[in-house]
Amino acid sequence: MPGHIEFETTFSVGTDAVLPDLADLAPGGIERRSHELDATYFDTADLRLAARRVTLRRRTGGTDAGWHLKVPWGEGAKREFHVPLGSDPDTVPGELADLARAAARGAALRPVARIATRRTESALLDAGGTPLVLVADDTVTGEAVGAAPTTWREVEVERAEGDSALQERVGERLAAAGAVPSATGSKLLTVLGDRVPRPAPRPSGDTAGEVVRAYLWDQVEHLLAHDPPVRLDEPDAVHQMRVATRRLRAVLQVFPSVLRRDATRPVADELRRLSGVLAPARDLEVLRERCESWLDALPERAAGHRLTGTWLAAVDAHRAAEARRIAQELAGTRYLALLDALDALRTEPPLTGRAGERARTVLADDLTRACHRAADAHDHAMAARDADTRVTAWHEVRKAAKRTRYAATLAVPVLGGPARRVRSWASRLQEVLGEHQDGVALRAYLEEHAPALVAAGDDRDAVLVTLGALAGAEAARGTALIEEAARAWSAGPDPREPLAAHTRRRAG
Repeated sequence: MPGHIEFETTFSVGTDAVLPDLADLAPGGIERRSHELDATYFDTADLRLAARRVTLRRRTGGTDAGWHLKVPWGEGAKREFHVPLGSDPDTVPGELADLARAAARGAALRPVARIATRRTESALLDAGGTPLVLVADDTVTGEAVGAAPTTWREVEVERAEGDSALQERVGERLAAAGAVPSATGSKLLTVLGDRVPRPAPRPSGDTAGEVVRAYLWDQVEHLLAHDPPVRLDEPDAVHQMRVATRRLRAVLQVFPSVLRRDATRPVADELRRLSGVLAPARDLEVLRERCESWLDALPERAAGHRLTGTWLAAVDAHRAAEARRIAQELAGTRYLALLDALDALRTEPPLTGRAGERARTVLADDLTRACHRAADAHDHAMAARDADTRVTAWHEVRKAAKRTRYAATLAVPVLGGPARRVRSWASRLQEVLGEHQDGVALRAYLEEHAPALVAAGDDRDAVLVTLGALAGAEAARGTALIEEAARAWSAGPDPREPLAAHTRRRAG
């Protein structure tokens, strides 16, 4: 499905305004074209897409007639996806409806507005004739369903092959000529006006409840922002969504002084389930990168055979199957119900009586408790006598360190230095033990899937030797990583010392 990243700024101008001359910004001259555009916009009855700044339309005219979906894509950008017009003007193409599913939450998509545009487009060209910036002078007539039409004029400045500096210079010229930044930045939002639901504001304040709610808010947004990239199986997208689920679960688990655990447990359980669906695909990404790294680092030959990576085709096939499993999960109603529950949690969370207290004391108590749990896990790891128990115990230390790191990250703006030191220590532990666990997982994968890996390779004996070499290298590396984790633990703060003591000294 074709798509491109769009960087665009919009300005409001008077109907009689004269636009500035931009010829000196175009080494290859200015190419002008006129278009008559007619677009029907689709949304849910309560405008859920518009509320999340997602735009879905079917447009005729111009050079890119068809169905267009625009979704926010990072800071100041949108990604636009395009599907041909087709023969049915009333049914949204399935691939676009899927990408908008998290915003629509399963509600039907129907026409909500119609917008006609008379456009004069000026392409500022470089010396070779490549468009650098597109300047669209639009006279627009739009009407929401059931409302009277309205007409206005606006200018869109879109970056093509040029850089942001040139786009900004064009904007400065327009502003000097009397143009002002659009209040909405979108033709559809201009037409819909106050019909679009206003998003609830991000929480702010210095109580424990407000600080925790703000963090929850950010992590839900992080998850939602990565929903379309995960559906497209974009690089790192599954990892980012999984991180969001883990951070959310950590908050629900680590701050019982702020959030009622009995009320948040169902959401935490669903987050655990979603993370479990995402995990195999992410683990296979890490596993494959790790295998490639070892193949580069190990000698070219072992036991008379050249080490080979042809068997990695089986890993790729496994990863593709897991990506399809994720797509099925995101298409289901259970996932949408989780998103609804997360929205409710961040707007009206089940707060405890202590949530209204100053954040410093409450968060220090809960972070101290998280550190204690990490210390308990470490004690069990140090007491382990056999190899298998030791591996399992250090994995528990890793999970406790991860929860502690997430909790400390939330607390840093309030607790400052003490929380920052805990975060740094927990991050280092998680990094070392995470690499150790990746090695354990790789050895287990090679053992379990050896027949399929051998079948996918080009030389049975060479593949077997390669798998043995990788497993041996991981075993040696694992021992070194446990020793490194022990040093990282000893180099950190005393996890059993209450953070409240640090914060009181700091405040005094």
